[in-house]
Amino acid sequence: MRYRHLVPVIALVLFLVSCKDSKNKKEVDTFGTDTFHTYSINGNYNIDVPNFMTGTTGLNEEASLQFQSLIKEAYLLVIDEPKADFEEVYRDLGQYDDSLSVIQNYRDARLQILSRTTQIIHKSANTSRLIHGLNAESVELDAKVNGMDNEISYFLTFINGGEKVYMVMGWTLKERKKEHKKTFKTIAESFRLID
Repeated sequence: MRYRHLVPVIALVLFLVSCKDSKNKKEVDTFGTDTFHTYSINGNYNIDVPNFMTGTTGLNEEASLQFQSLIKEAYLLVIDEPKADFEEVYRDLGQYDDSLSVIQNYRDARLQILSRTTQIIHKSANTSRLIHGLNAESVELDAKVNGMDNEISYFLTFINGGEKVYMVMGWTLKERKKEHKKTFKTIAESFRLID
């Protein structure tokens, strides 16, 4: 009987803890796939892009897809080109390595192009994998970009898509790398060809 006055206090604490747990659960749930939108590009491929990014045209004139979030400092583009044209040009230049796969050659060519405007500070090991049945190579870079004070972190995935090769490139400030790493991985792994 003497603890009767504690019952309302305990009930209040349990209610507040319950509300807090409910709020945390809701935030986790909205971080899933429902925060992404699927885009179909030129009848060639589908890719999931987070809702916090908006379409743009100013990142790269070669890109078939371009998205950005200025607030979150997150940028995304996809470049695709005919595989036969890529092979022909790089063979003519004497820069095609027959000991590597097409996608490994494409990876090396694109990294060479990127290194013209950046100084690569750190490069992760190349990772080979399958994305929806397609051979792919992934690599992460930290780099100094000419004319910028802050380092940039790049998340690059190169995909062998039948008649085309694709590069999915995401980037952000190095200080926000951990914040965006999972998002850029989810984007790359969502890539699939349209039959």
